Amino acid sequence: MAGQESILSRPSLFRTLLFAAIAAAAFLLVDTVLANTERRETSLEAARFERDGHSLMQQGQYAKAADAFRSAIANARENTDYSLALGEALMEAQQLNEAGDTLTEMLKSDSMAGAPNLAMARVFTREGKFDEAASYYHRAIYGQWKDDAAGNRVKARFELADFLAAHNSKADLLAELLPLQERTPPDPASQTRLARLFMTAGAPSHAADIFNGLVHAHSSDPDAREDLAEAEFALRNFTAAQSNLIAALRLRPDDQKARTMLELCDRVLNLDPMRRGLDGQERYRRSLQLLQLVADRITQCLTPAEAAASSDLIGETQAALKSHVQTTGQSAAVETNIELAGKLWQSERAKCSSTASADEPLQMVLSKSAQ
Repeated sequence: MAGQESILSRPSLFRTLLFAAIAAAAFLLVDTVLANTERRETSLEAARFERDGHSLMQQGQYAKAADAFRSAIANARENTDYSLALGEALMEAQQLNEAGDTLTEMLKSDSMAGAPNLAMARVFTREGKFDEAASYYHRAIYGQWKDDAAGNRVKARFELADFLAAHNSKADLLAELLPLQERTPPDPASQTRLARLFMTAGAPSHAADIFNGLVHAHSSDPDAREDLAEAEFALRNFTAAQSNLIAALRLRPDDQKARTMLELCDRVLNLDPMRRGLDGQERYRRSLQLLQLVADRITQCLTPAEAAASSDLIGETQAALKSHVQTTGQSAAVETNIELAGKLWQSERAKCSSTASADEPLQMVLSKSAQ
């Protein structure tokens, strides 16, 4: 009988175990669904806080934006985009120490992340820490980006170039522009920005090459003409500068800047003894005019004692101005007069600094002749 009861009880035990297993699975399923629902709701809440934060950033309410991003992080700590947004909001709110701490914490887990490194560079820029800012700009340039790595690296290098230009670091700026030139997008805005940075770096020849390309592609753009004229002007190519300024003024007659530059170009070209197309007599006449102008400017600012100290040079100048040179000797006299004008200008320039200007035609002609 006992054996029969044991056999009869087995189906009941199986049913009990089966029901228990089904119940456990049901509880697990419900728990999983509830957990997923909670995570989804938490994620949606975090996204809502993020949207609020970005909206506040656009309104210039940076401190409130930072609070919104903190709430987003509290709901989704694993999302590094929220931490980056918090660091940027704190920076804009001028809470630079906290911004730096936030970004440093991010970089502990991924030191080569491009966006946090760029944000850190901006923090150091605002703190006036030149070396640290430059270092983090380079980390951003060579770092890893989630998307559009090439575009973001170009953006970071342009930002570094602007930073170096603002600090008048011409050598460092040029070093950054040369590799940037190969990566800059071909659109006119990017090319113009690059060329103007080359001008700031003291490399007008690189700028002129870029502006030439822009002028050929967009011949009716007065800005491109004017930019090219400035580059040619810096290269002492005054004839080319004059031509482009005339073209710019045809396109935009009310451009006062271009008109002022053109007037300066005209004055330089009308004074330059070495301008192409001049005959021998005109070259000689201009060399005498140049020498006379330098002599007048110098002697007007010298004290009697300074004039006595420079009597040899002044005497040589006066002799050249009074000499009567035959036509056959005028070519050699032109070179002598220009050389003498340069010596006189350089030897007395410091004493006449109040009247000498790097922008005036006389100085430009002399510097061009000395090249």
